[in-house]
Amino acid sequence: MHGQRRGPYRVLTTSAPSVPNAVAALLLHLRDVTGAVPHVYFDWTEGNPVHHFGRYLFTGVGEVAPITREILREAEPDVSRRPVVHVG
Repeated sequence: MHGQRRGPYRVLTTSAPSVPNAVAALLLHLRDVTGAVPHVYFDWTEGNPVHHFGRYLFTGVGEVAPITREILREAEPDVSRRPVVHVG
């Protein structure tokens, strides 16, 4: 994970084989370092979530939001400590 400035913005960049895993790991790390439960916001893509999950499972391509949420659900069983995923 690296912090960069791009114009007036501060941007975190990383290289990882899977975007949902990288996002989930970052959220869990931020929670552990700060003690606050982080929130992440995603845009929703139209379509069947089961289809997106199957496509991700077999090809590695898919919807980031539900996969990230599932990774977090499995990694942190305590709902009060689990990072929050918002999709809109």
